[in-house]
Amino acid sequence: MKNKLNILILGLLITTGSLMAQEFGIKVGVNIPTSNAIINPNATLNASPPSSPLTQSGASGYHAGIFAKFKFAFIGISPELQYSFQIIDFEDPNIITPDKNSSQESAYLDLPIMLRFYLPGGLNFQLGPQFSYLMSAKQITHTTDAETNIKDELLNSNISINLGIGWDLPFGLDVYGRYNIGISDVNDPASASTAIQNSMIQISLAYSLKK
Repeated sequence: MKNKLNILILGLLITTGSLMAQEFGIKVGVNIPTSNAIINPNATLNASPPSSPLTQSGASGYHAGIFAKFKFAFIGISPELQYSFQIIDFEDPNIITPDKNSSQESAYLDLPIMLRFYLPGGLNFQLGPQFSYLMSAKQITHTTDAETNIKDELLNSNISINLGIGWDLPFGLDVYGRYNIGISDVNDPASASTAIQNSMIQISLAYSLKK
C-alpha cells in the first residue's frame, strides 16, 4: 500500500508539473521484452514431478502515457507517466507441439524520469531511472486455455534504468528508442517461482501539446 501511495503521489506531481513545463504532451509506442525469462527453473507447467524449465519463445507489448519536458541549454529533464502492457510467451520442452504452451501478461504503471543531453539538430541521448508499479498479472496455459492470476507471486514495484537516443522532429513530434534494464527482480522471493528482471526495448512516438 505504501509503494502504491508513493507511485500515485509521484504521478500527481508529474501531472501537475507538466502544466508548468516548457512542453508537455502524449506518447505511444511498442514494447519488446528482452528478459531471458525462466519460470521456475526447477519446474514446468505440465510435468509431474517437475523436470525442466520453461524457456521464453516470444514477446510483445505496448505503452501509452503523458510527459513533461524542461530544457536548459543542452540538458533537459523529462518526467513521464505511462501505462505499459507486455506479453511473454513460453515453451515447455516436455510437450511436442508447434504452439506456444503458455504466456504471461502483465500491466505496469511506469514513472520514467529522464535526463536528455542534446546535440545540434535535435538529436539527444537519454538516461534515467524508471519506477514501476504492478497493476495486474496473469499466466495463460494455451493447451487448456486456463488463466491464473499470478499478481501475488510478483512484487508490487520494481526499478530499472533507461538508456536511449531520441530525435526532436518538427511540428512537435519526438521519436526515440530506449533500452530498459531491470535492476531489481520482479518476482516475490516468498513464492520463488520466477527469476527475472523486467528488461525491454521501447520505441516511442511523442507529440507535444504545448511548446
